[in-house]
Amino acid sequence: MRKTMFILVVAAMVIATPLFAQTVIERHDFSSMGNWVPGPGDWSVSGNRLHQNDARAALARVDKSLAQQGVYQIDFNVRYIDGGYRSAQDLRNQHFHAGFGVQIGVSNPPLRRAAWGLGESYLLWLNLDTRPDTRRNYPQHFGVRAQVYESRSLTSMDLMRGPGVEALLGSPVMSVDIAEALYREFGFVLRVEDVLPYLHNEFPISIRVNTRTGEVGVKDPTAPIRFYFRLDPSVLRGDYIALRTNGLAASFSDFLATSR
Repeated sequence: MRKTMFILVVAAMVIATPLFAQTVIERHDFSSMGNWVPGPGDWSVSGNRLHQNDARAALARVDKSLAQQGVYQIDFNVRYIDGGYRSAQDLRNQHFHAGFGVQIGVSNPPLRRAAWGLGESYLLWLNLDTRPDTRRNYPQHFGVRAQVYESRSLTSMDLMRGPGVEALLGSPVMSVDIAEALYREFGFVLRVEDVLPYLHNEFPISIRVNTRTGEVGVKDPTAPIRFYFRLDPSVLRGDYIALRTNGLAASFSDFLATSR
């Protein structure tokens, strides 16, 4: 599969990127929890990986203090472990629901406590939902989706809206149907069975953030290309980031934070 799930931003503006002169802020090999603070979910470290072991946790989250000023980049790997379906029947019918993402621009999170939102911040989210009820009642979430959530408080968070989103995507919310985008842009038909073989592979994540301009770049894991979109720079400056999962167990490795 040439394009992976982070084709989510094919509808965003592609900008040529200069070389990124990196200064390491923090490197973590997960030989211990270090300054990662586990919240909801079942978090542990083993084999130089950070594991979220509860495949049913809806608001699993681990927080990490990280100053987010200027231009910074976070890189890590994620691997699916289990979950994404409620029963053997759902598995046979390919009725899946699961997601994971990174919340950036967080300040003063409710450490070790559950929360829907995390104050003023953004959640960059990858969501898989193939349930018939979702198709019928919540089509903005159906399929393999790349989404940006705008958080306003601990209880208020929803898909990002605004005239800029409408102009960029032709949709009132920041929710890109990856399968539709692949077909429209490349004529490639993405099926659930195309995604499944990749679930147990290491999946590299690389996110670059400019807190001065609001520019966020997500790297295509299969090519040296970043896809860019813009968020509110005042919200992007924070003291914490969070890794989050919903309805699946996953593991993470080789975290690196750099700046320039």
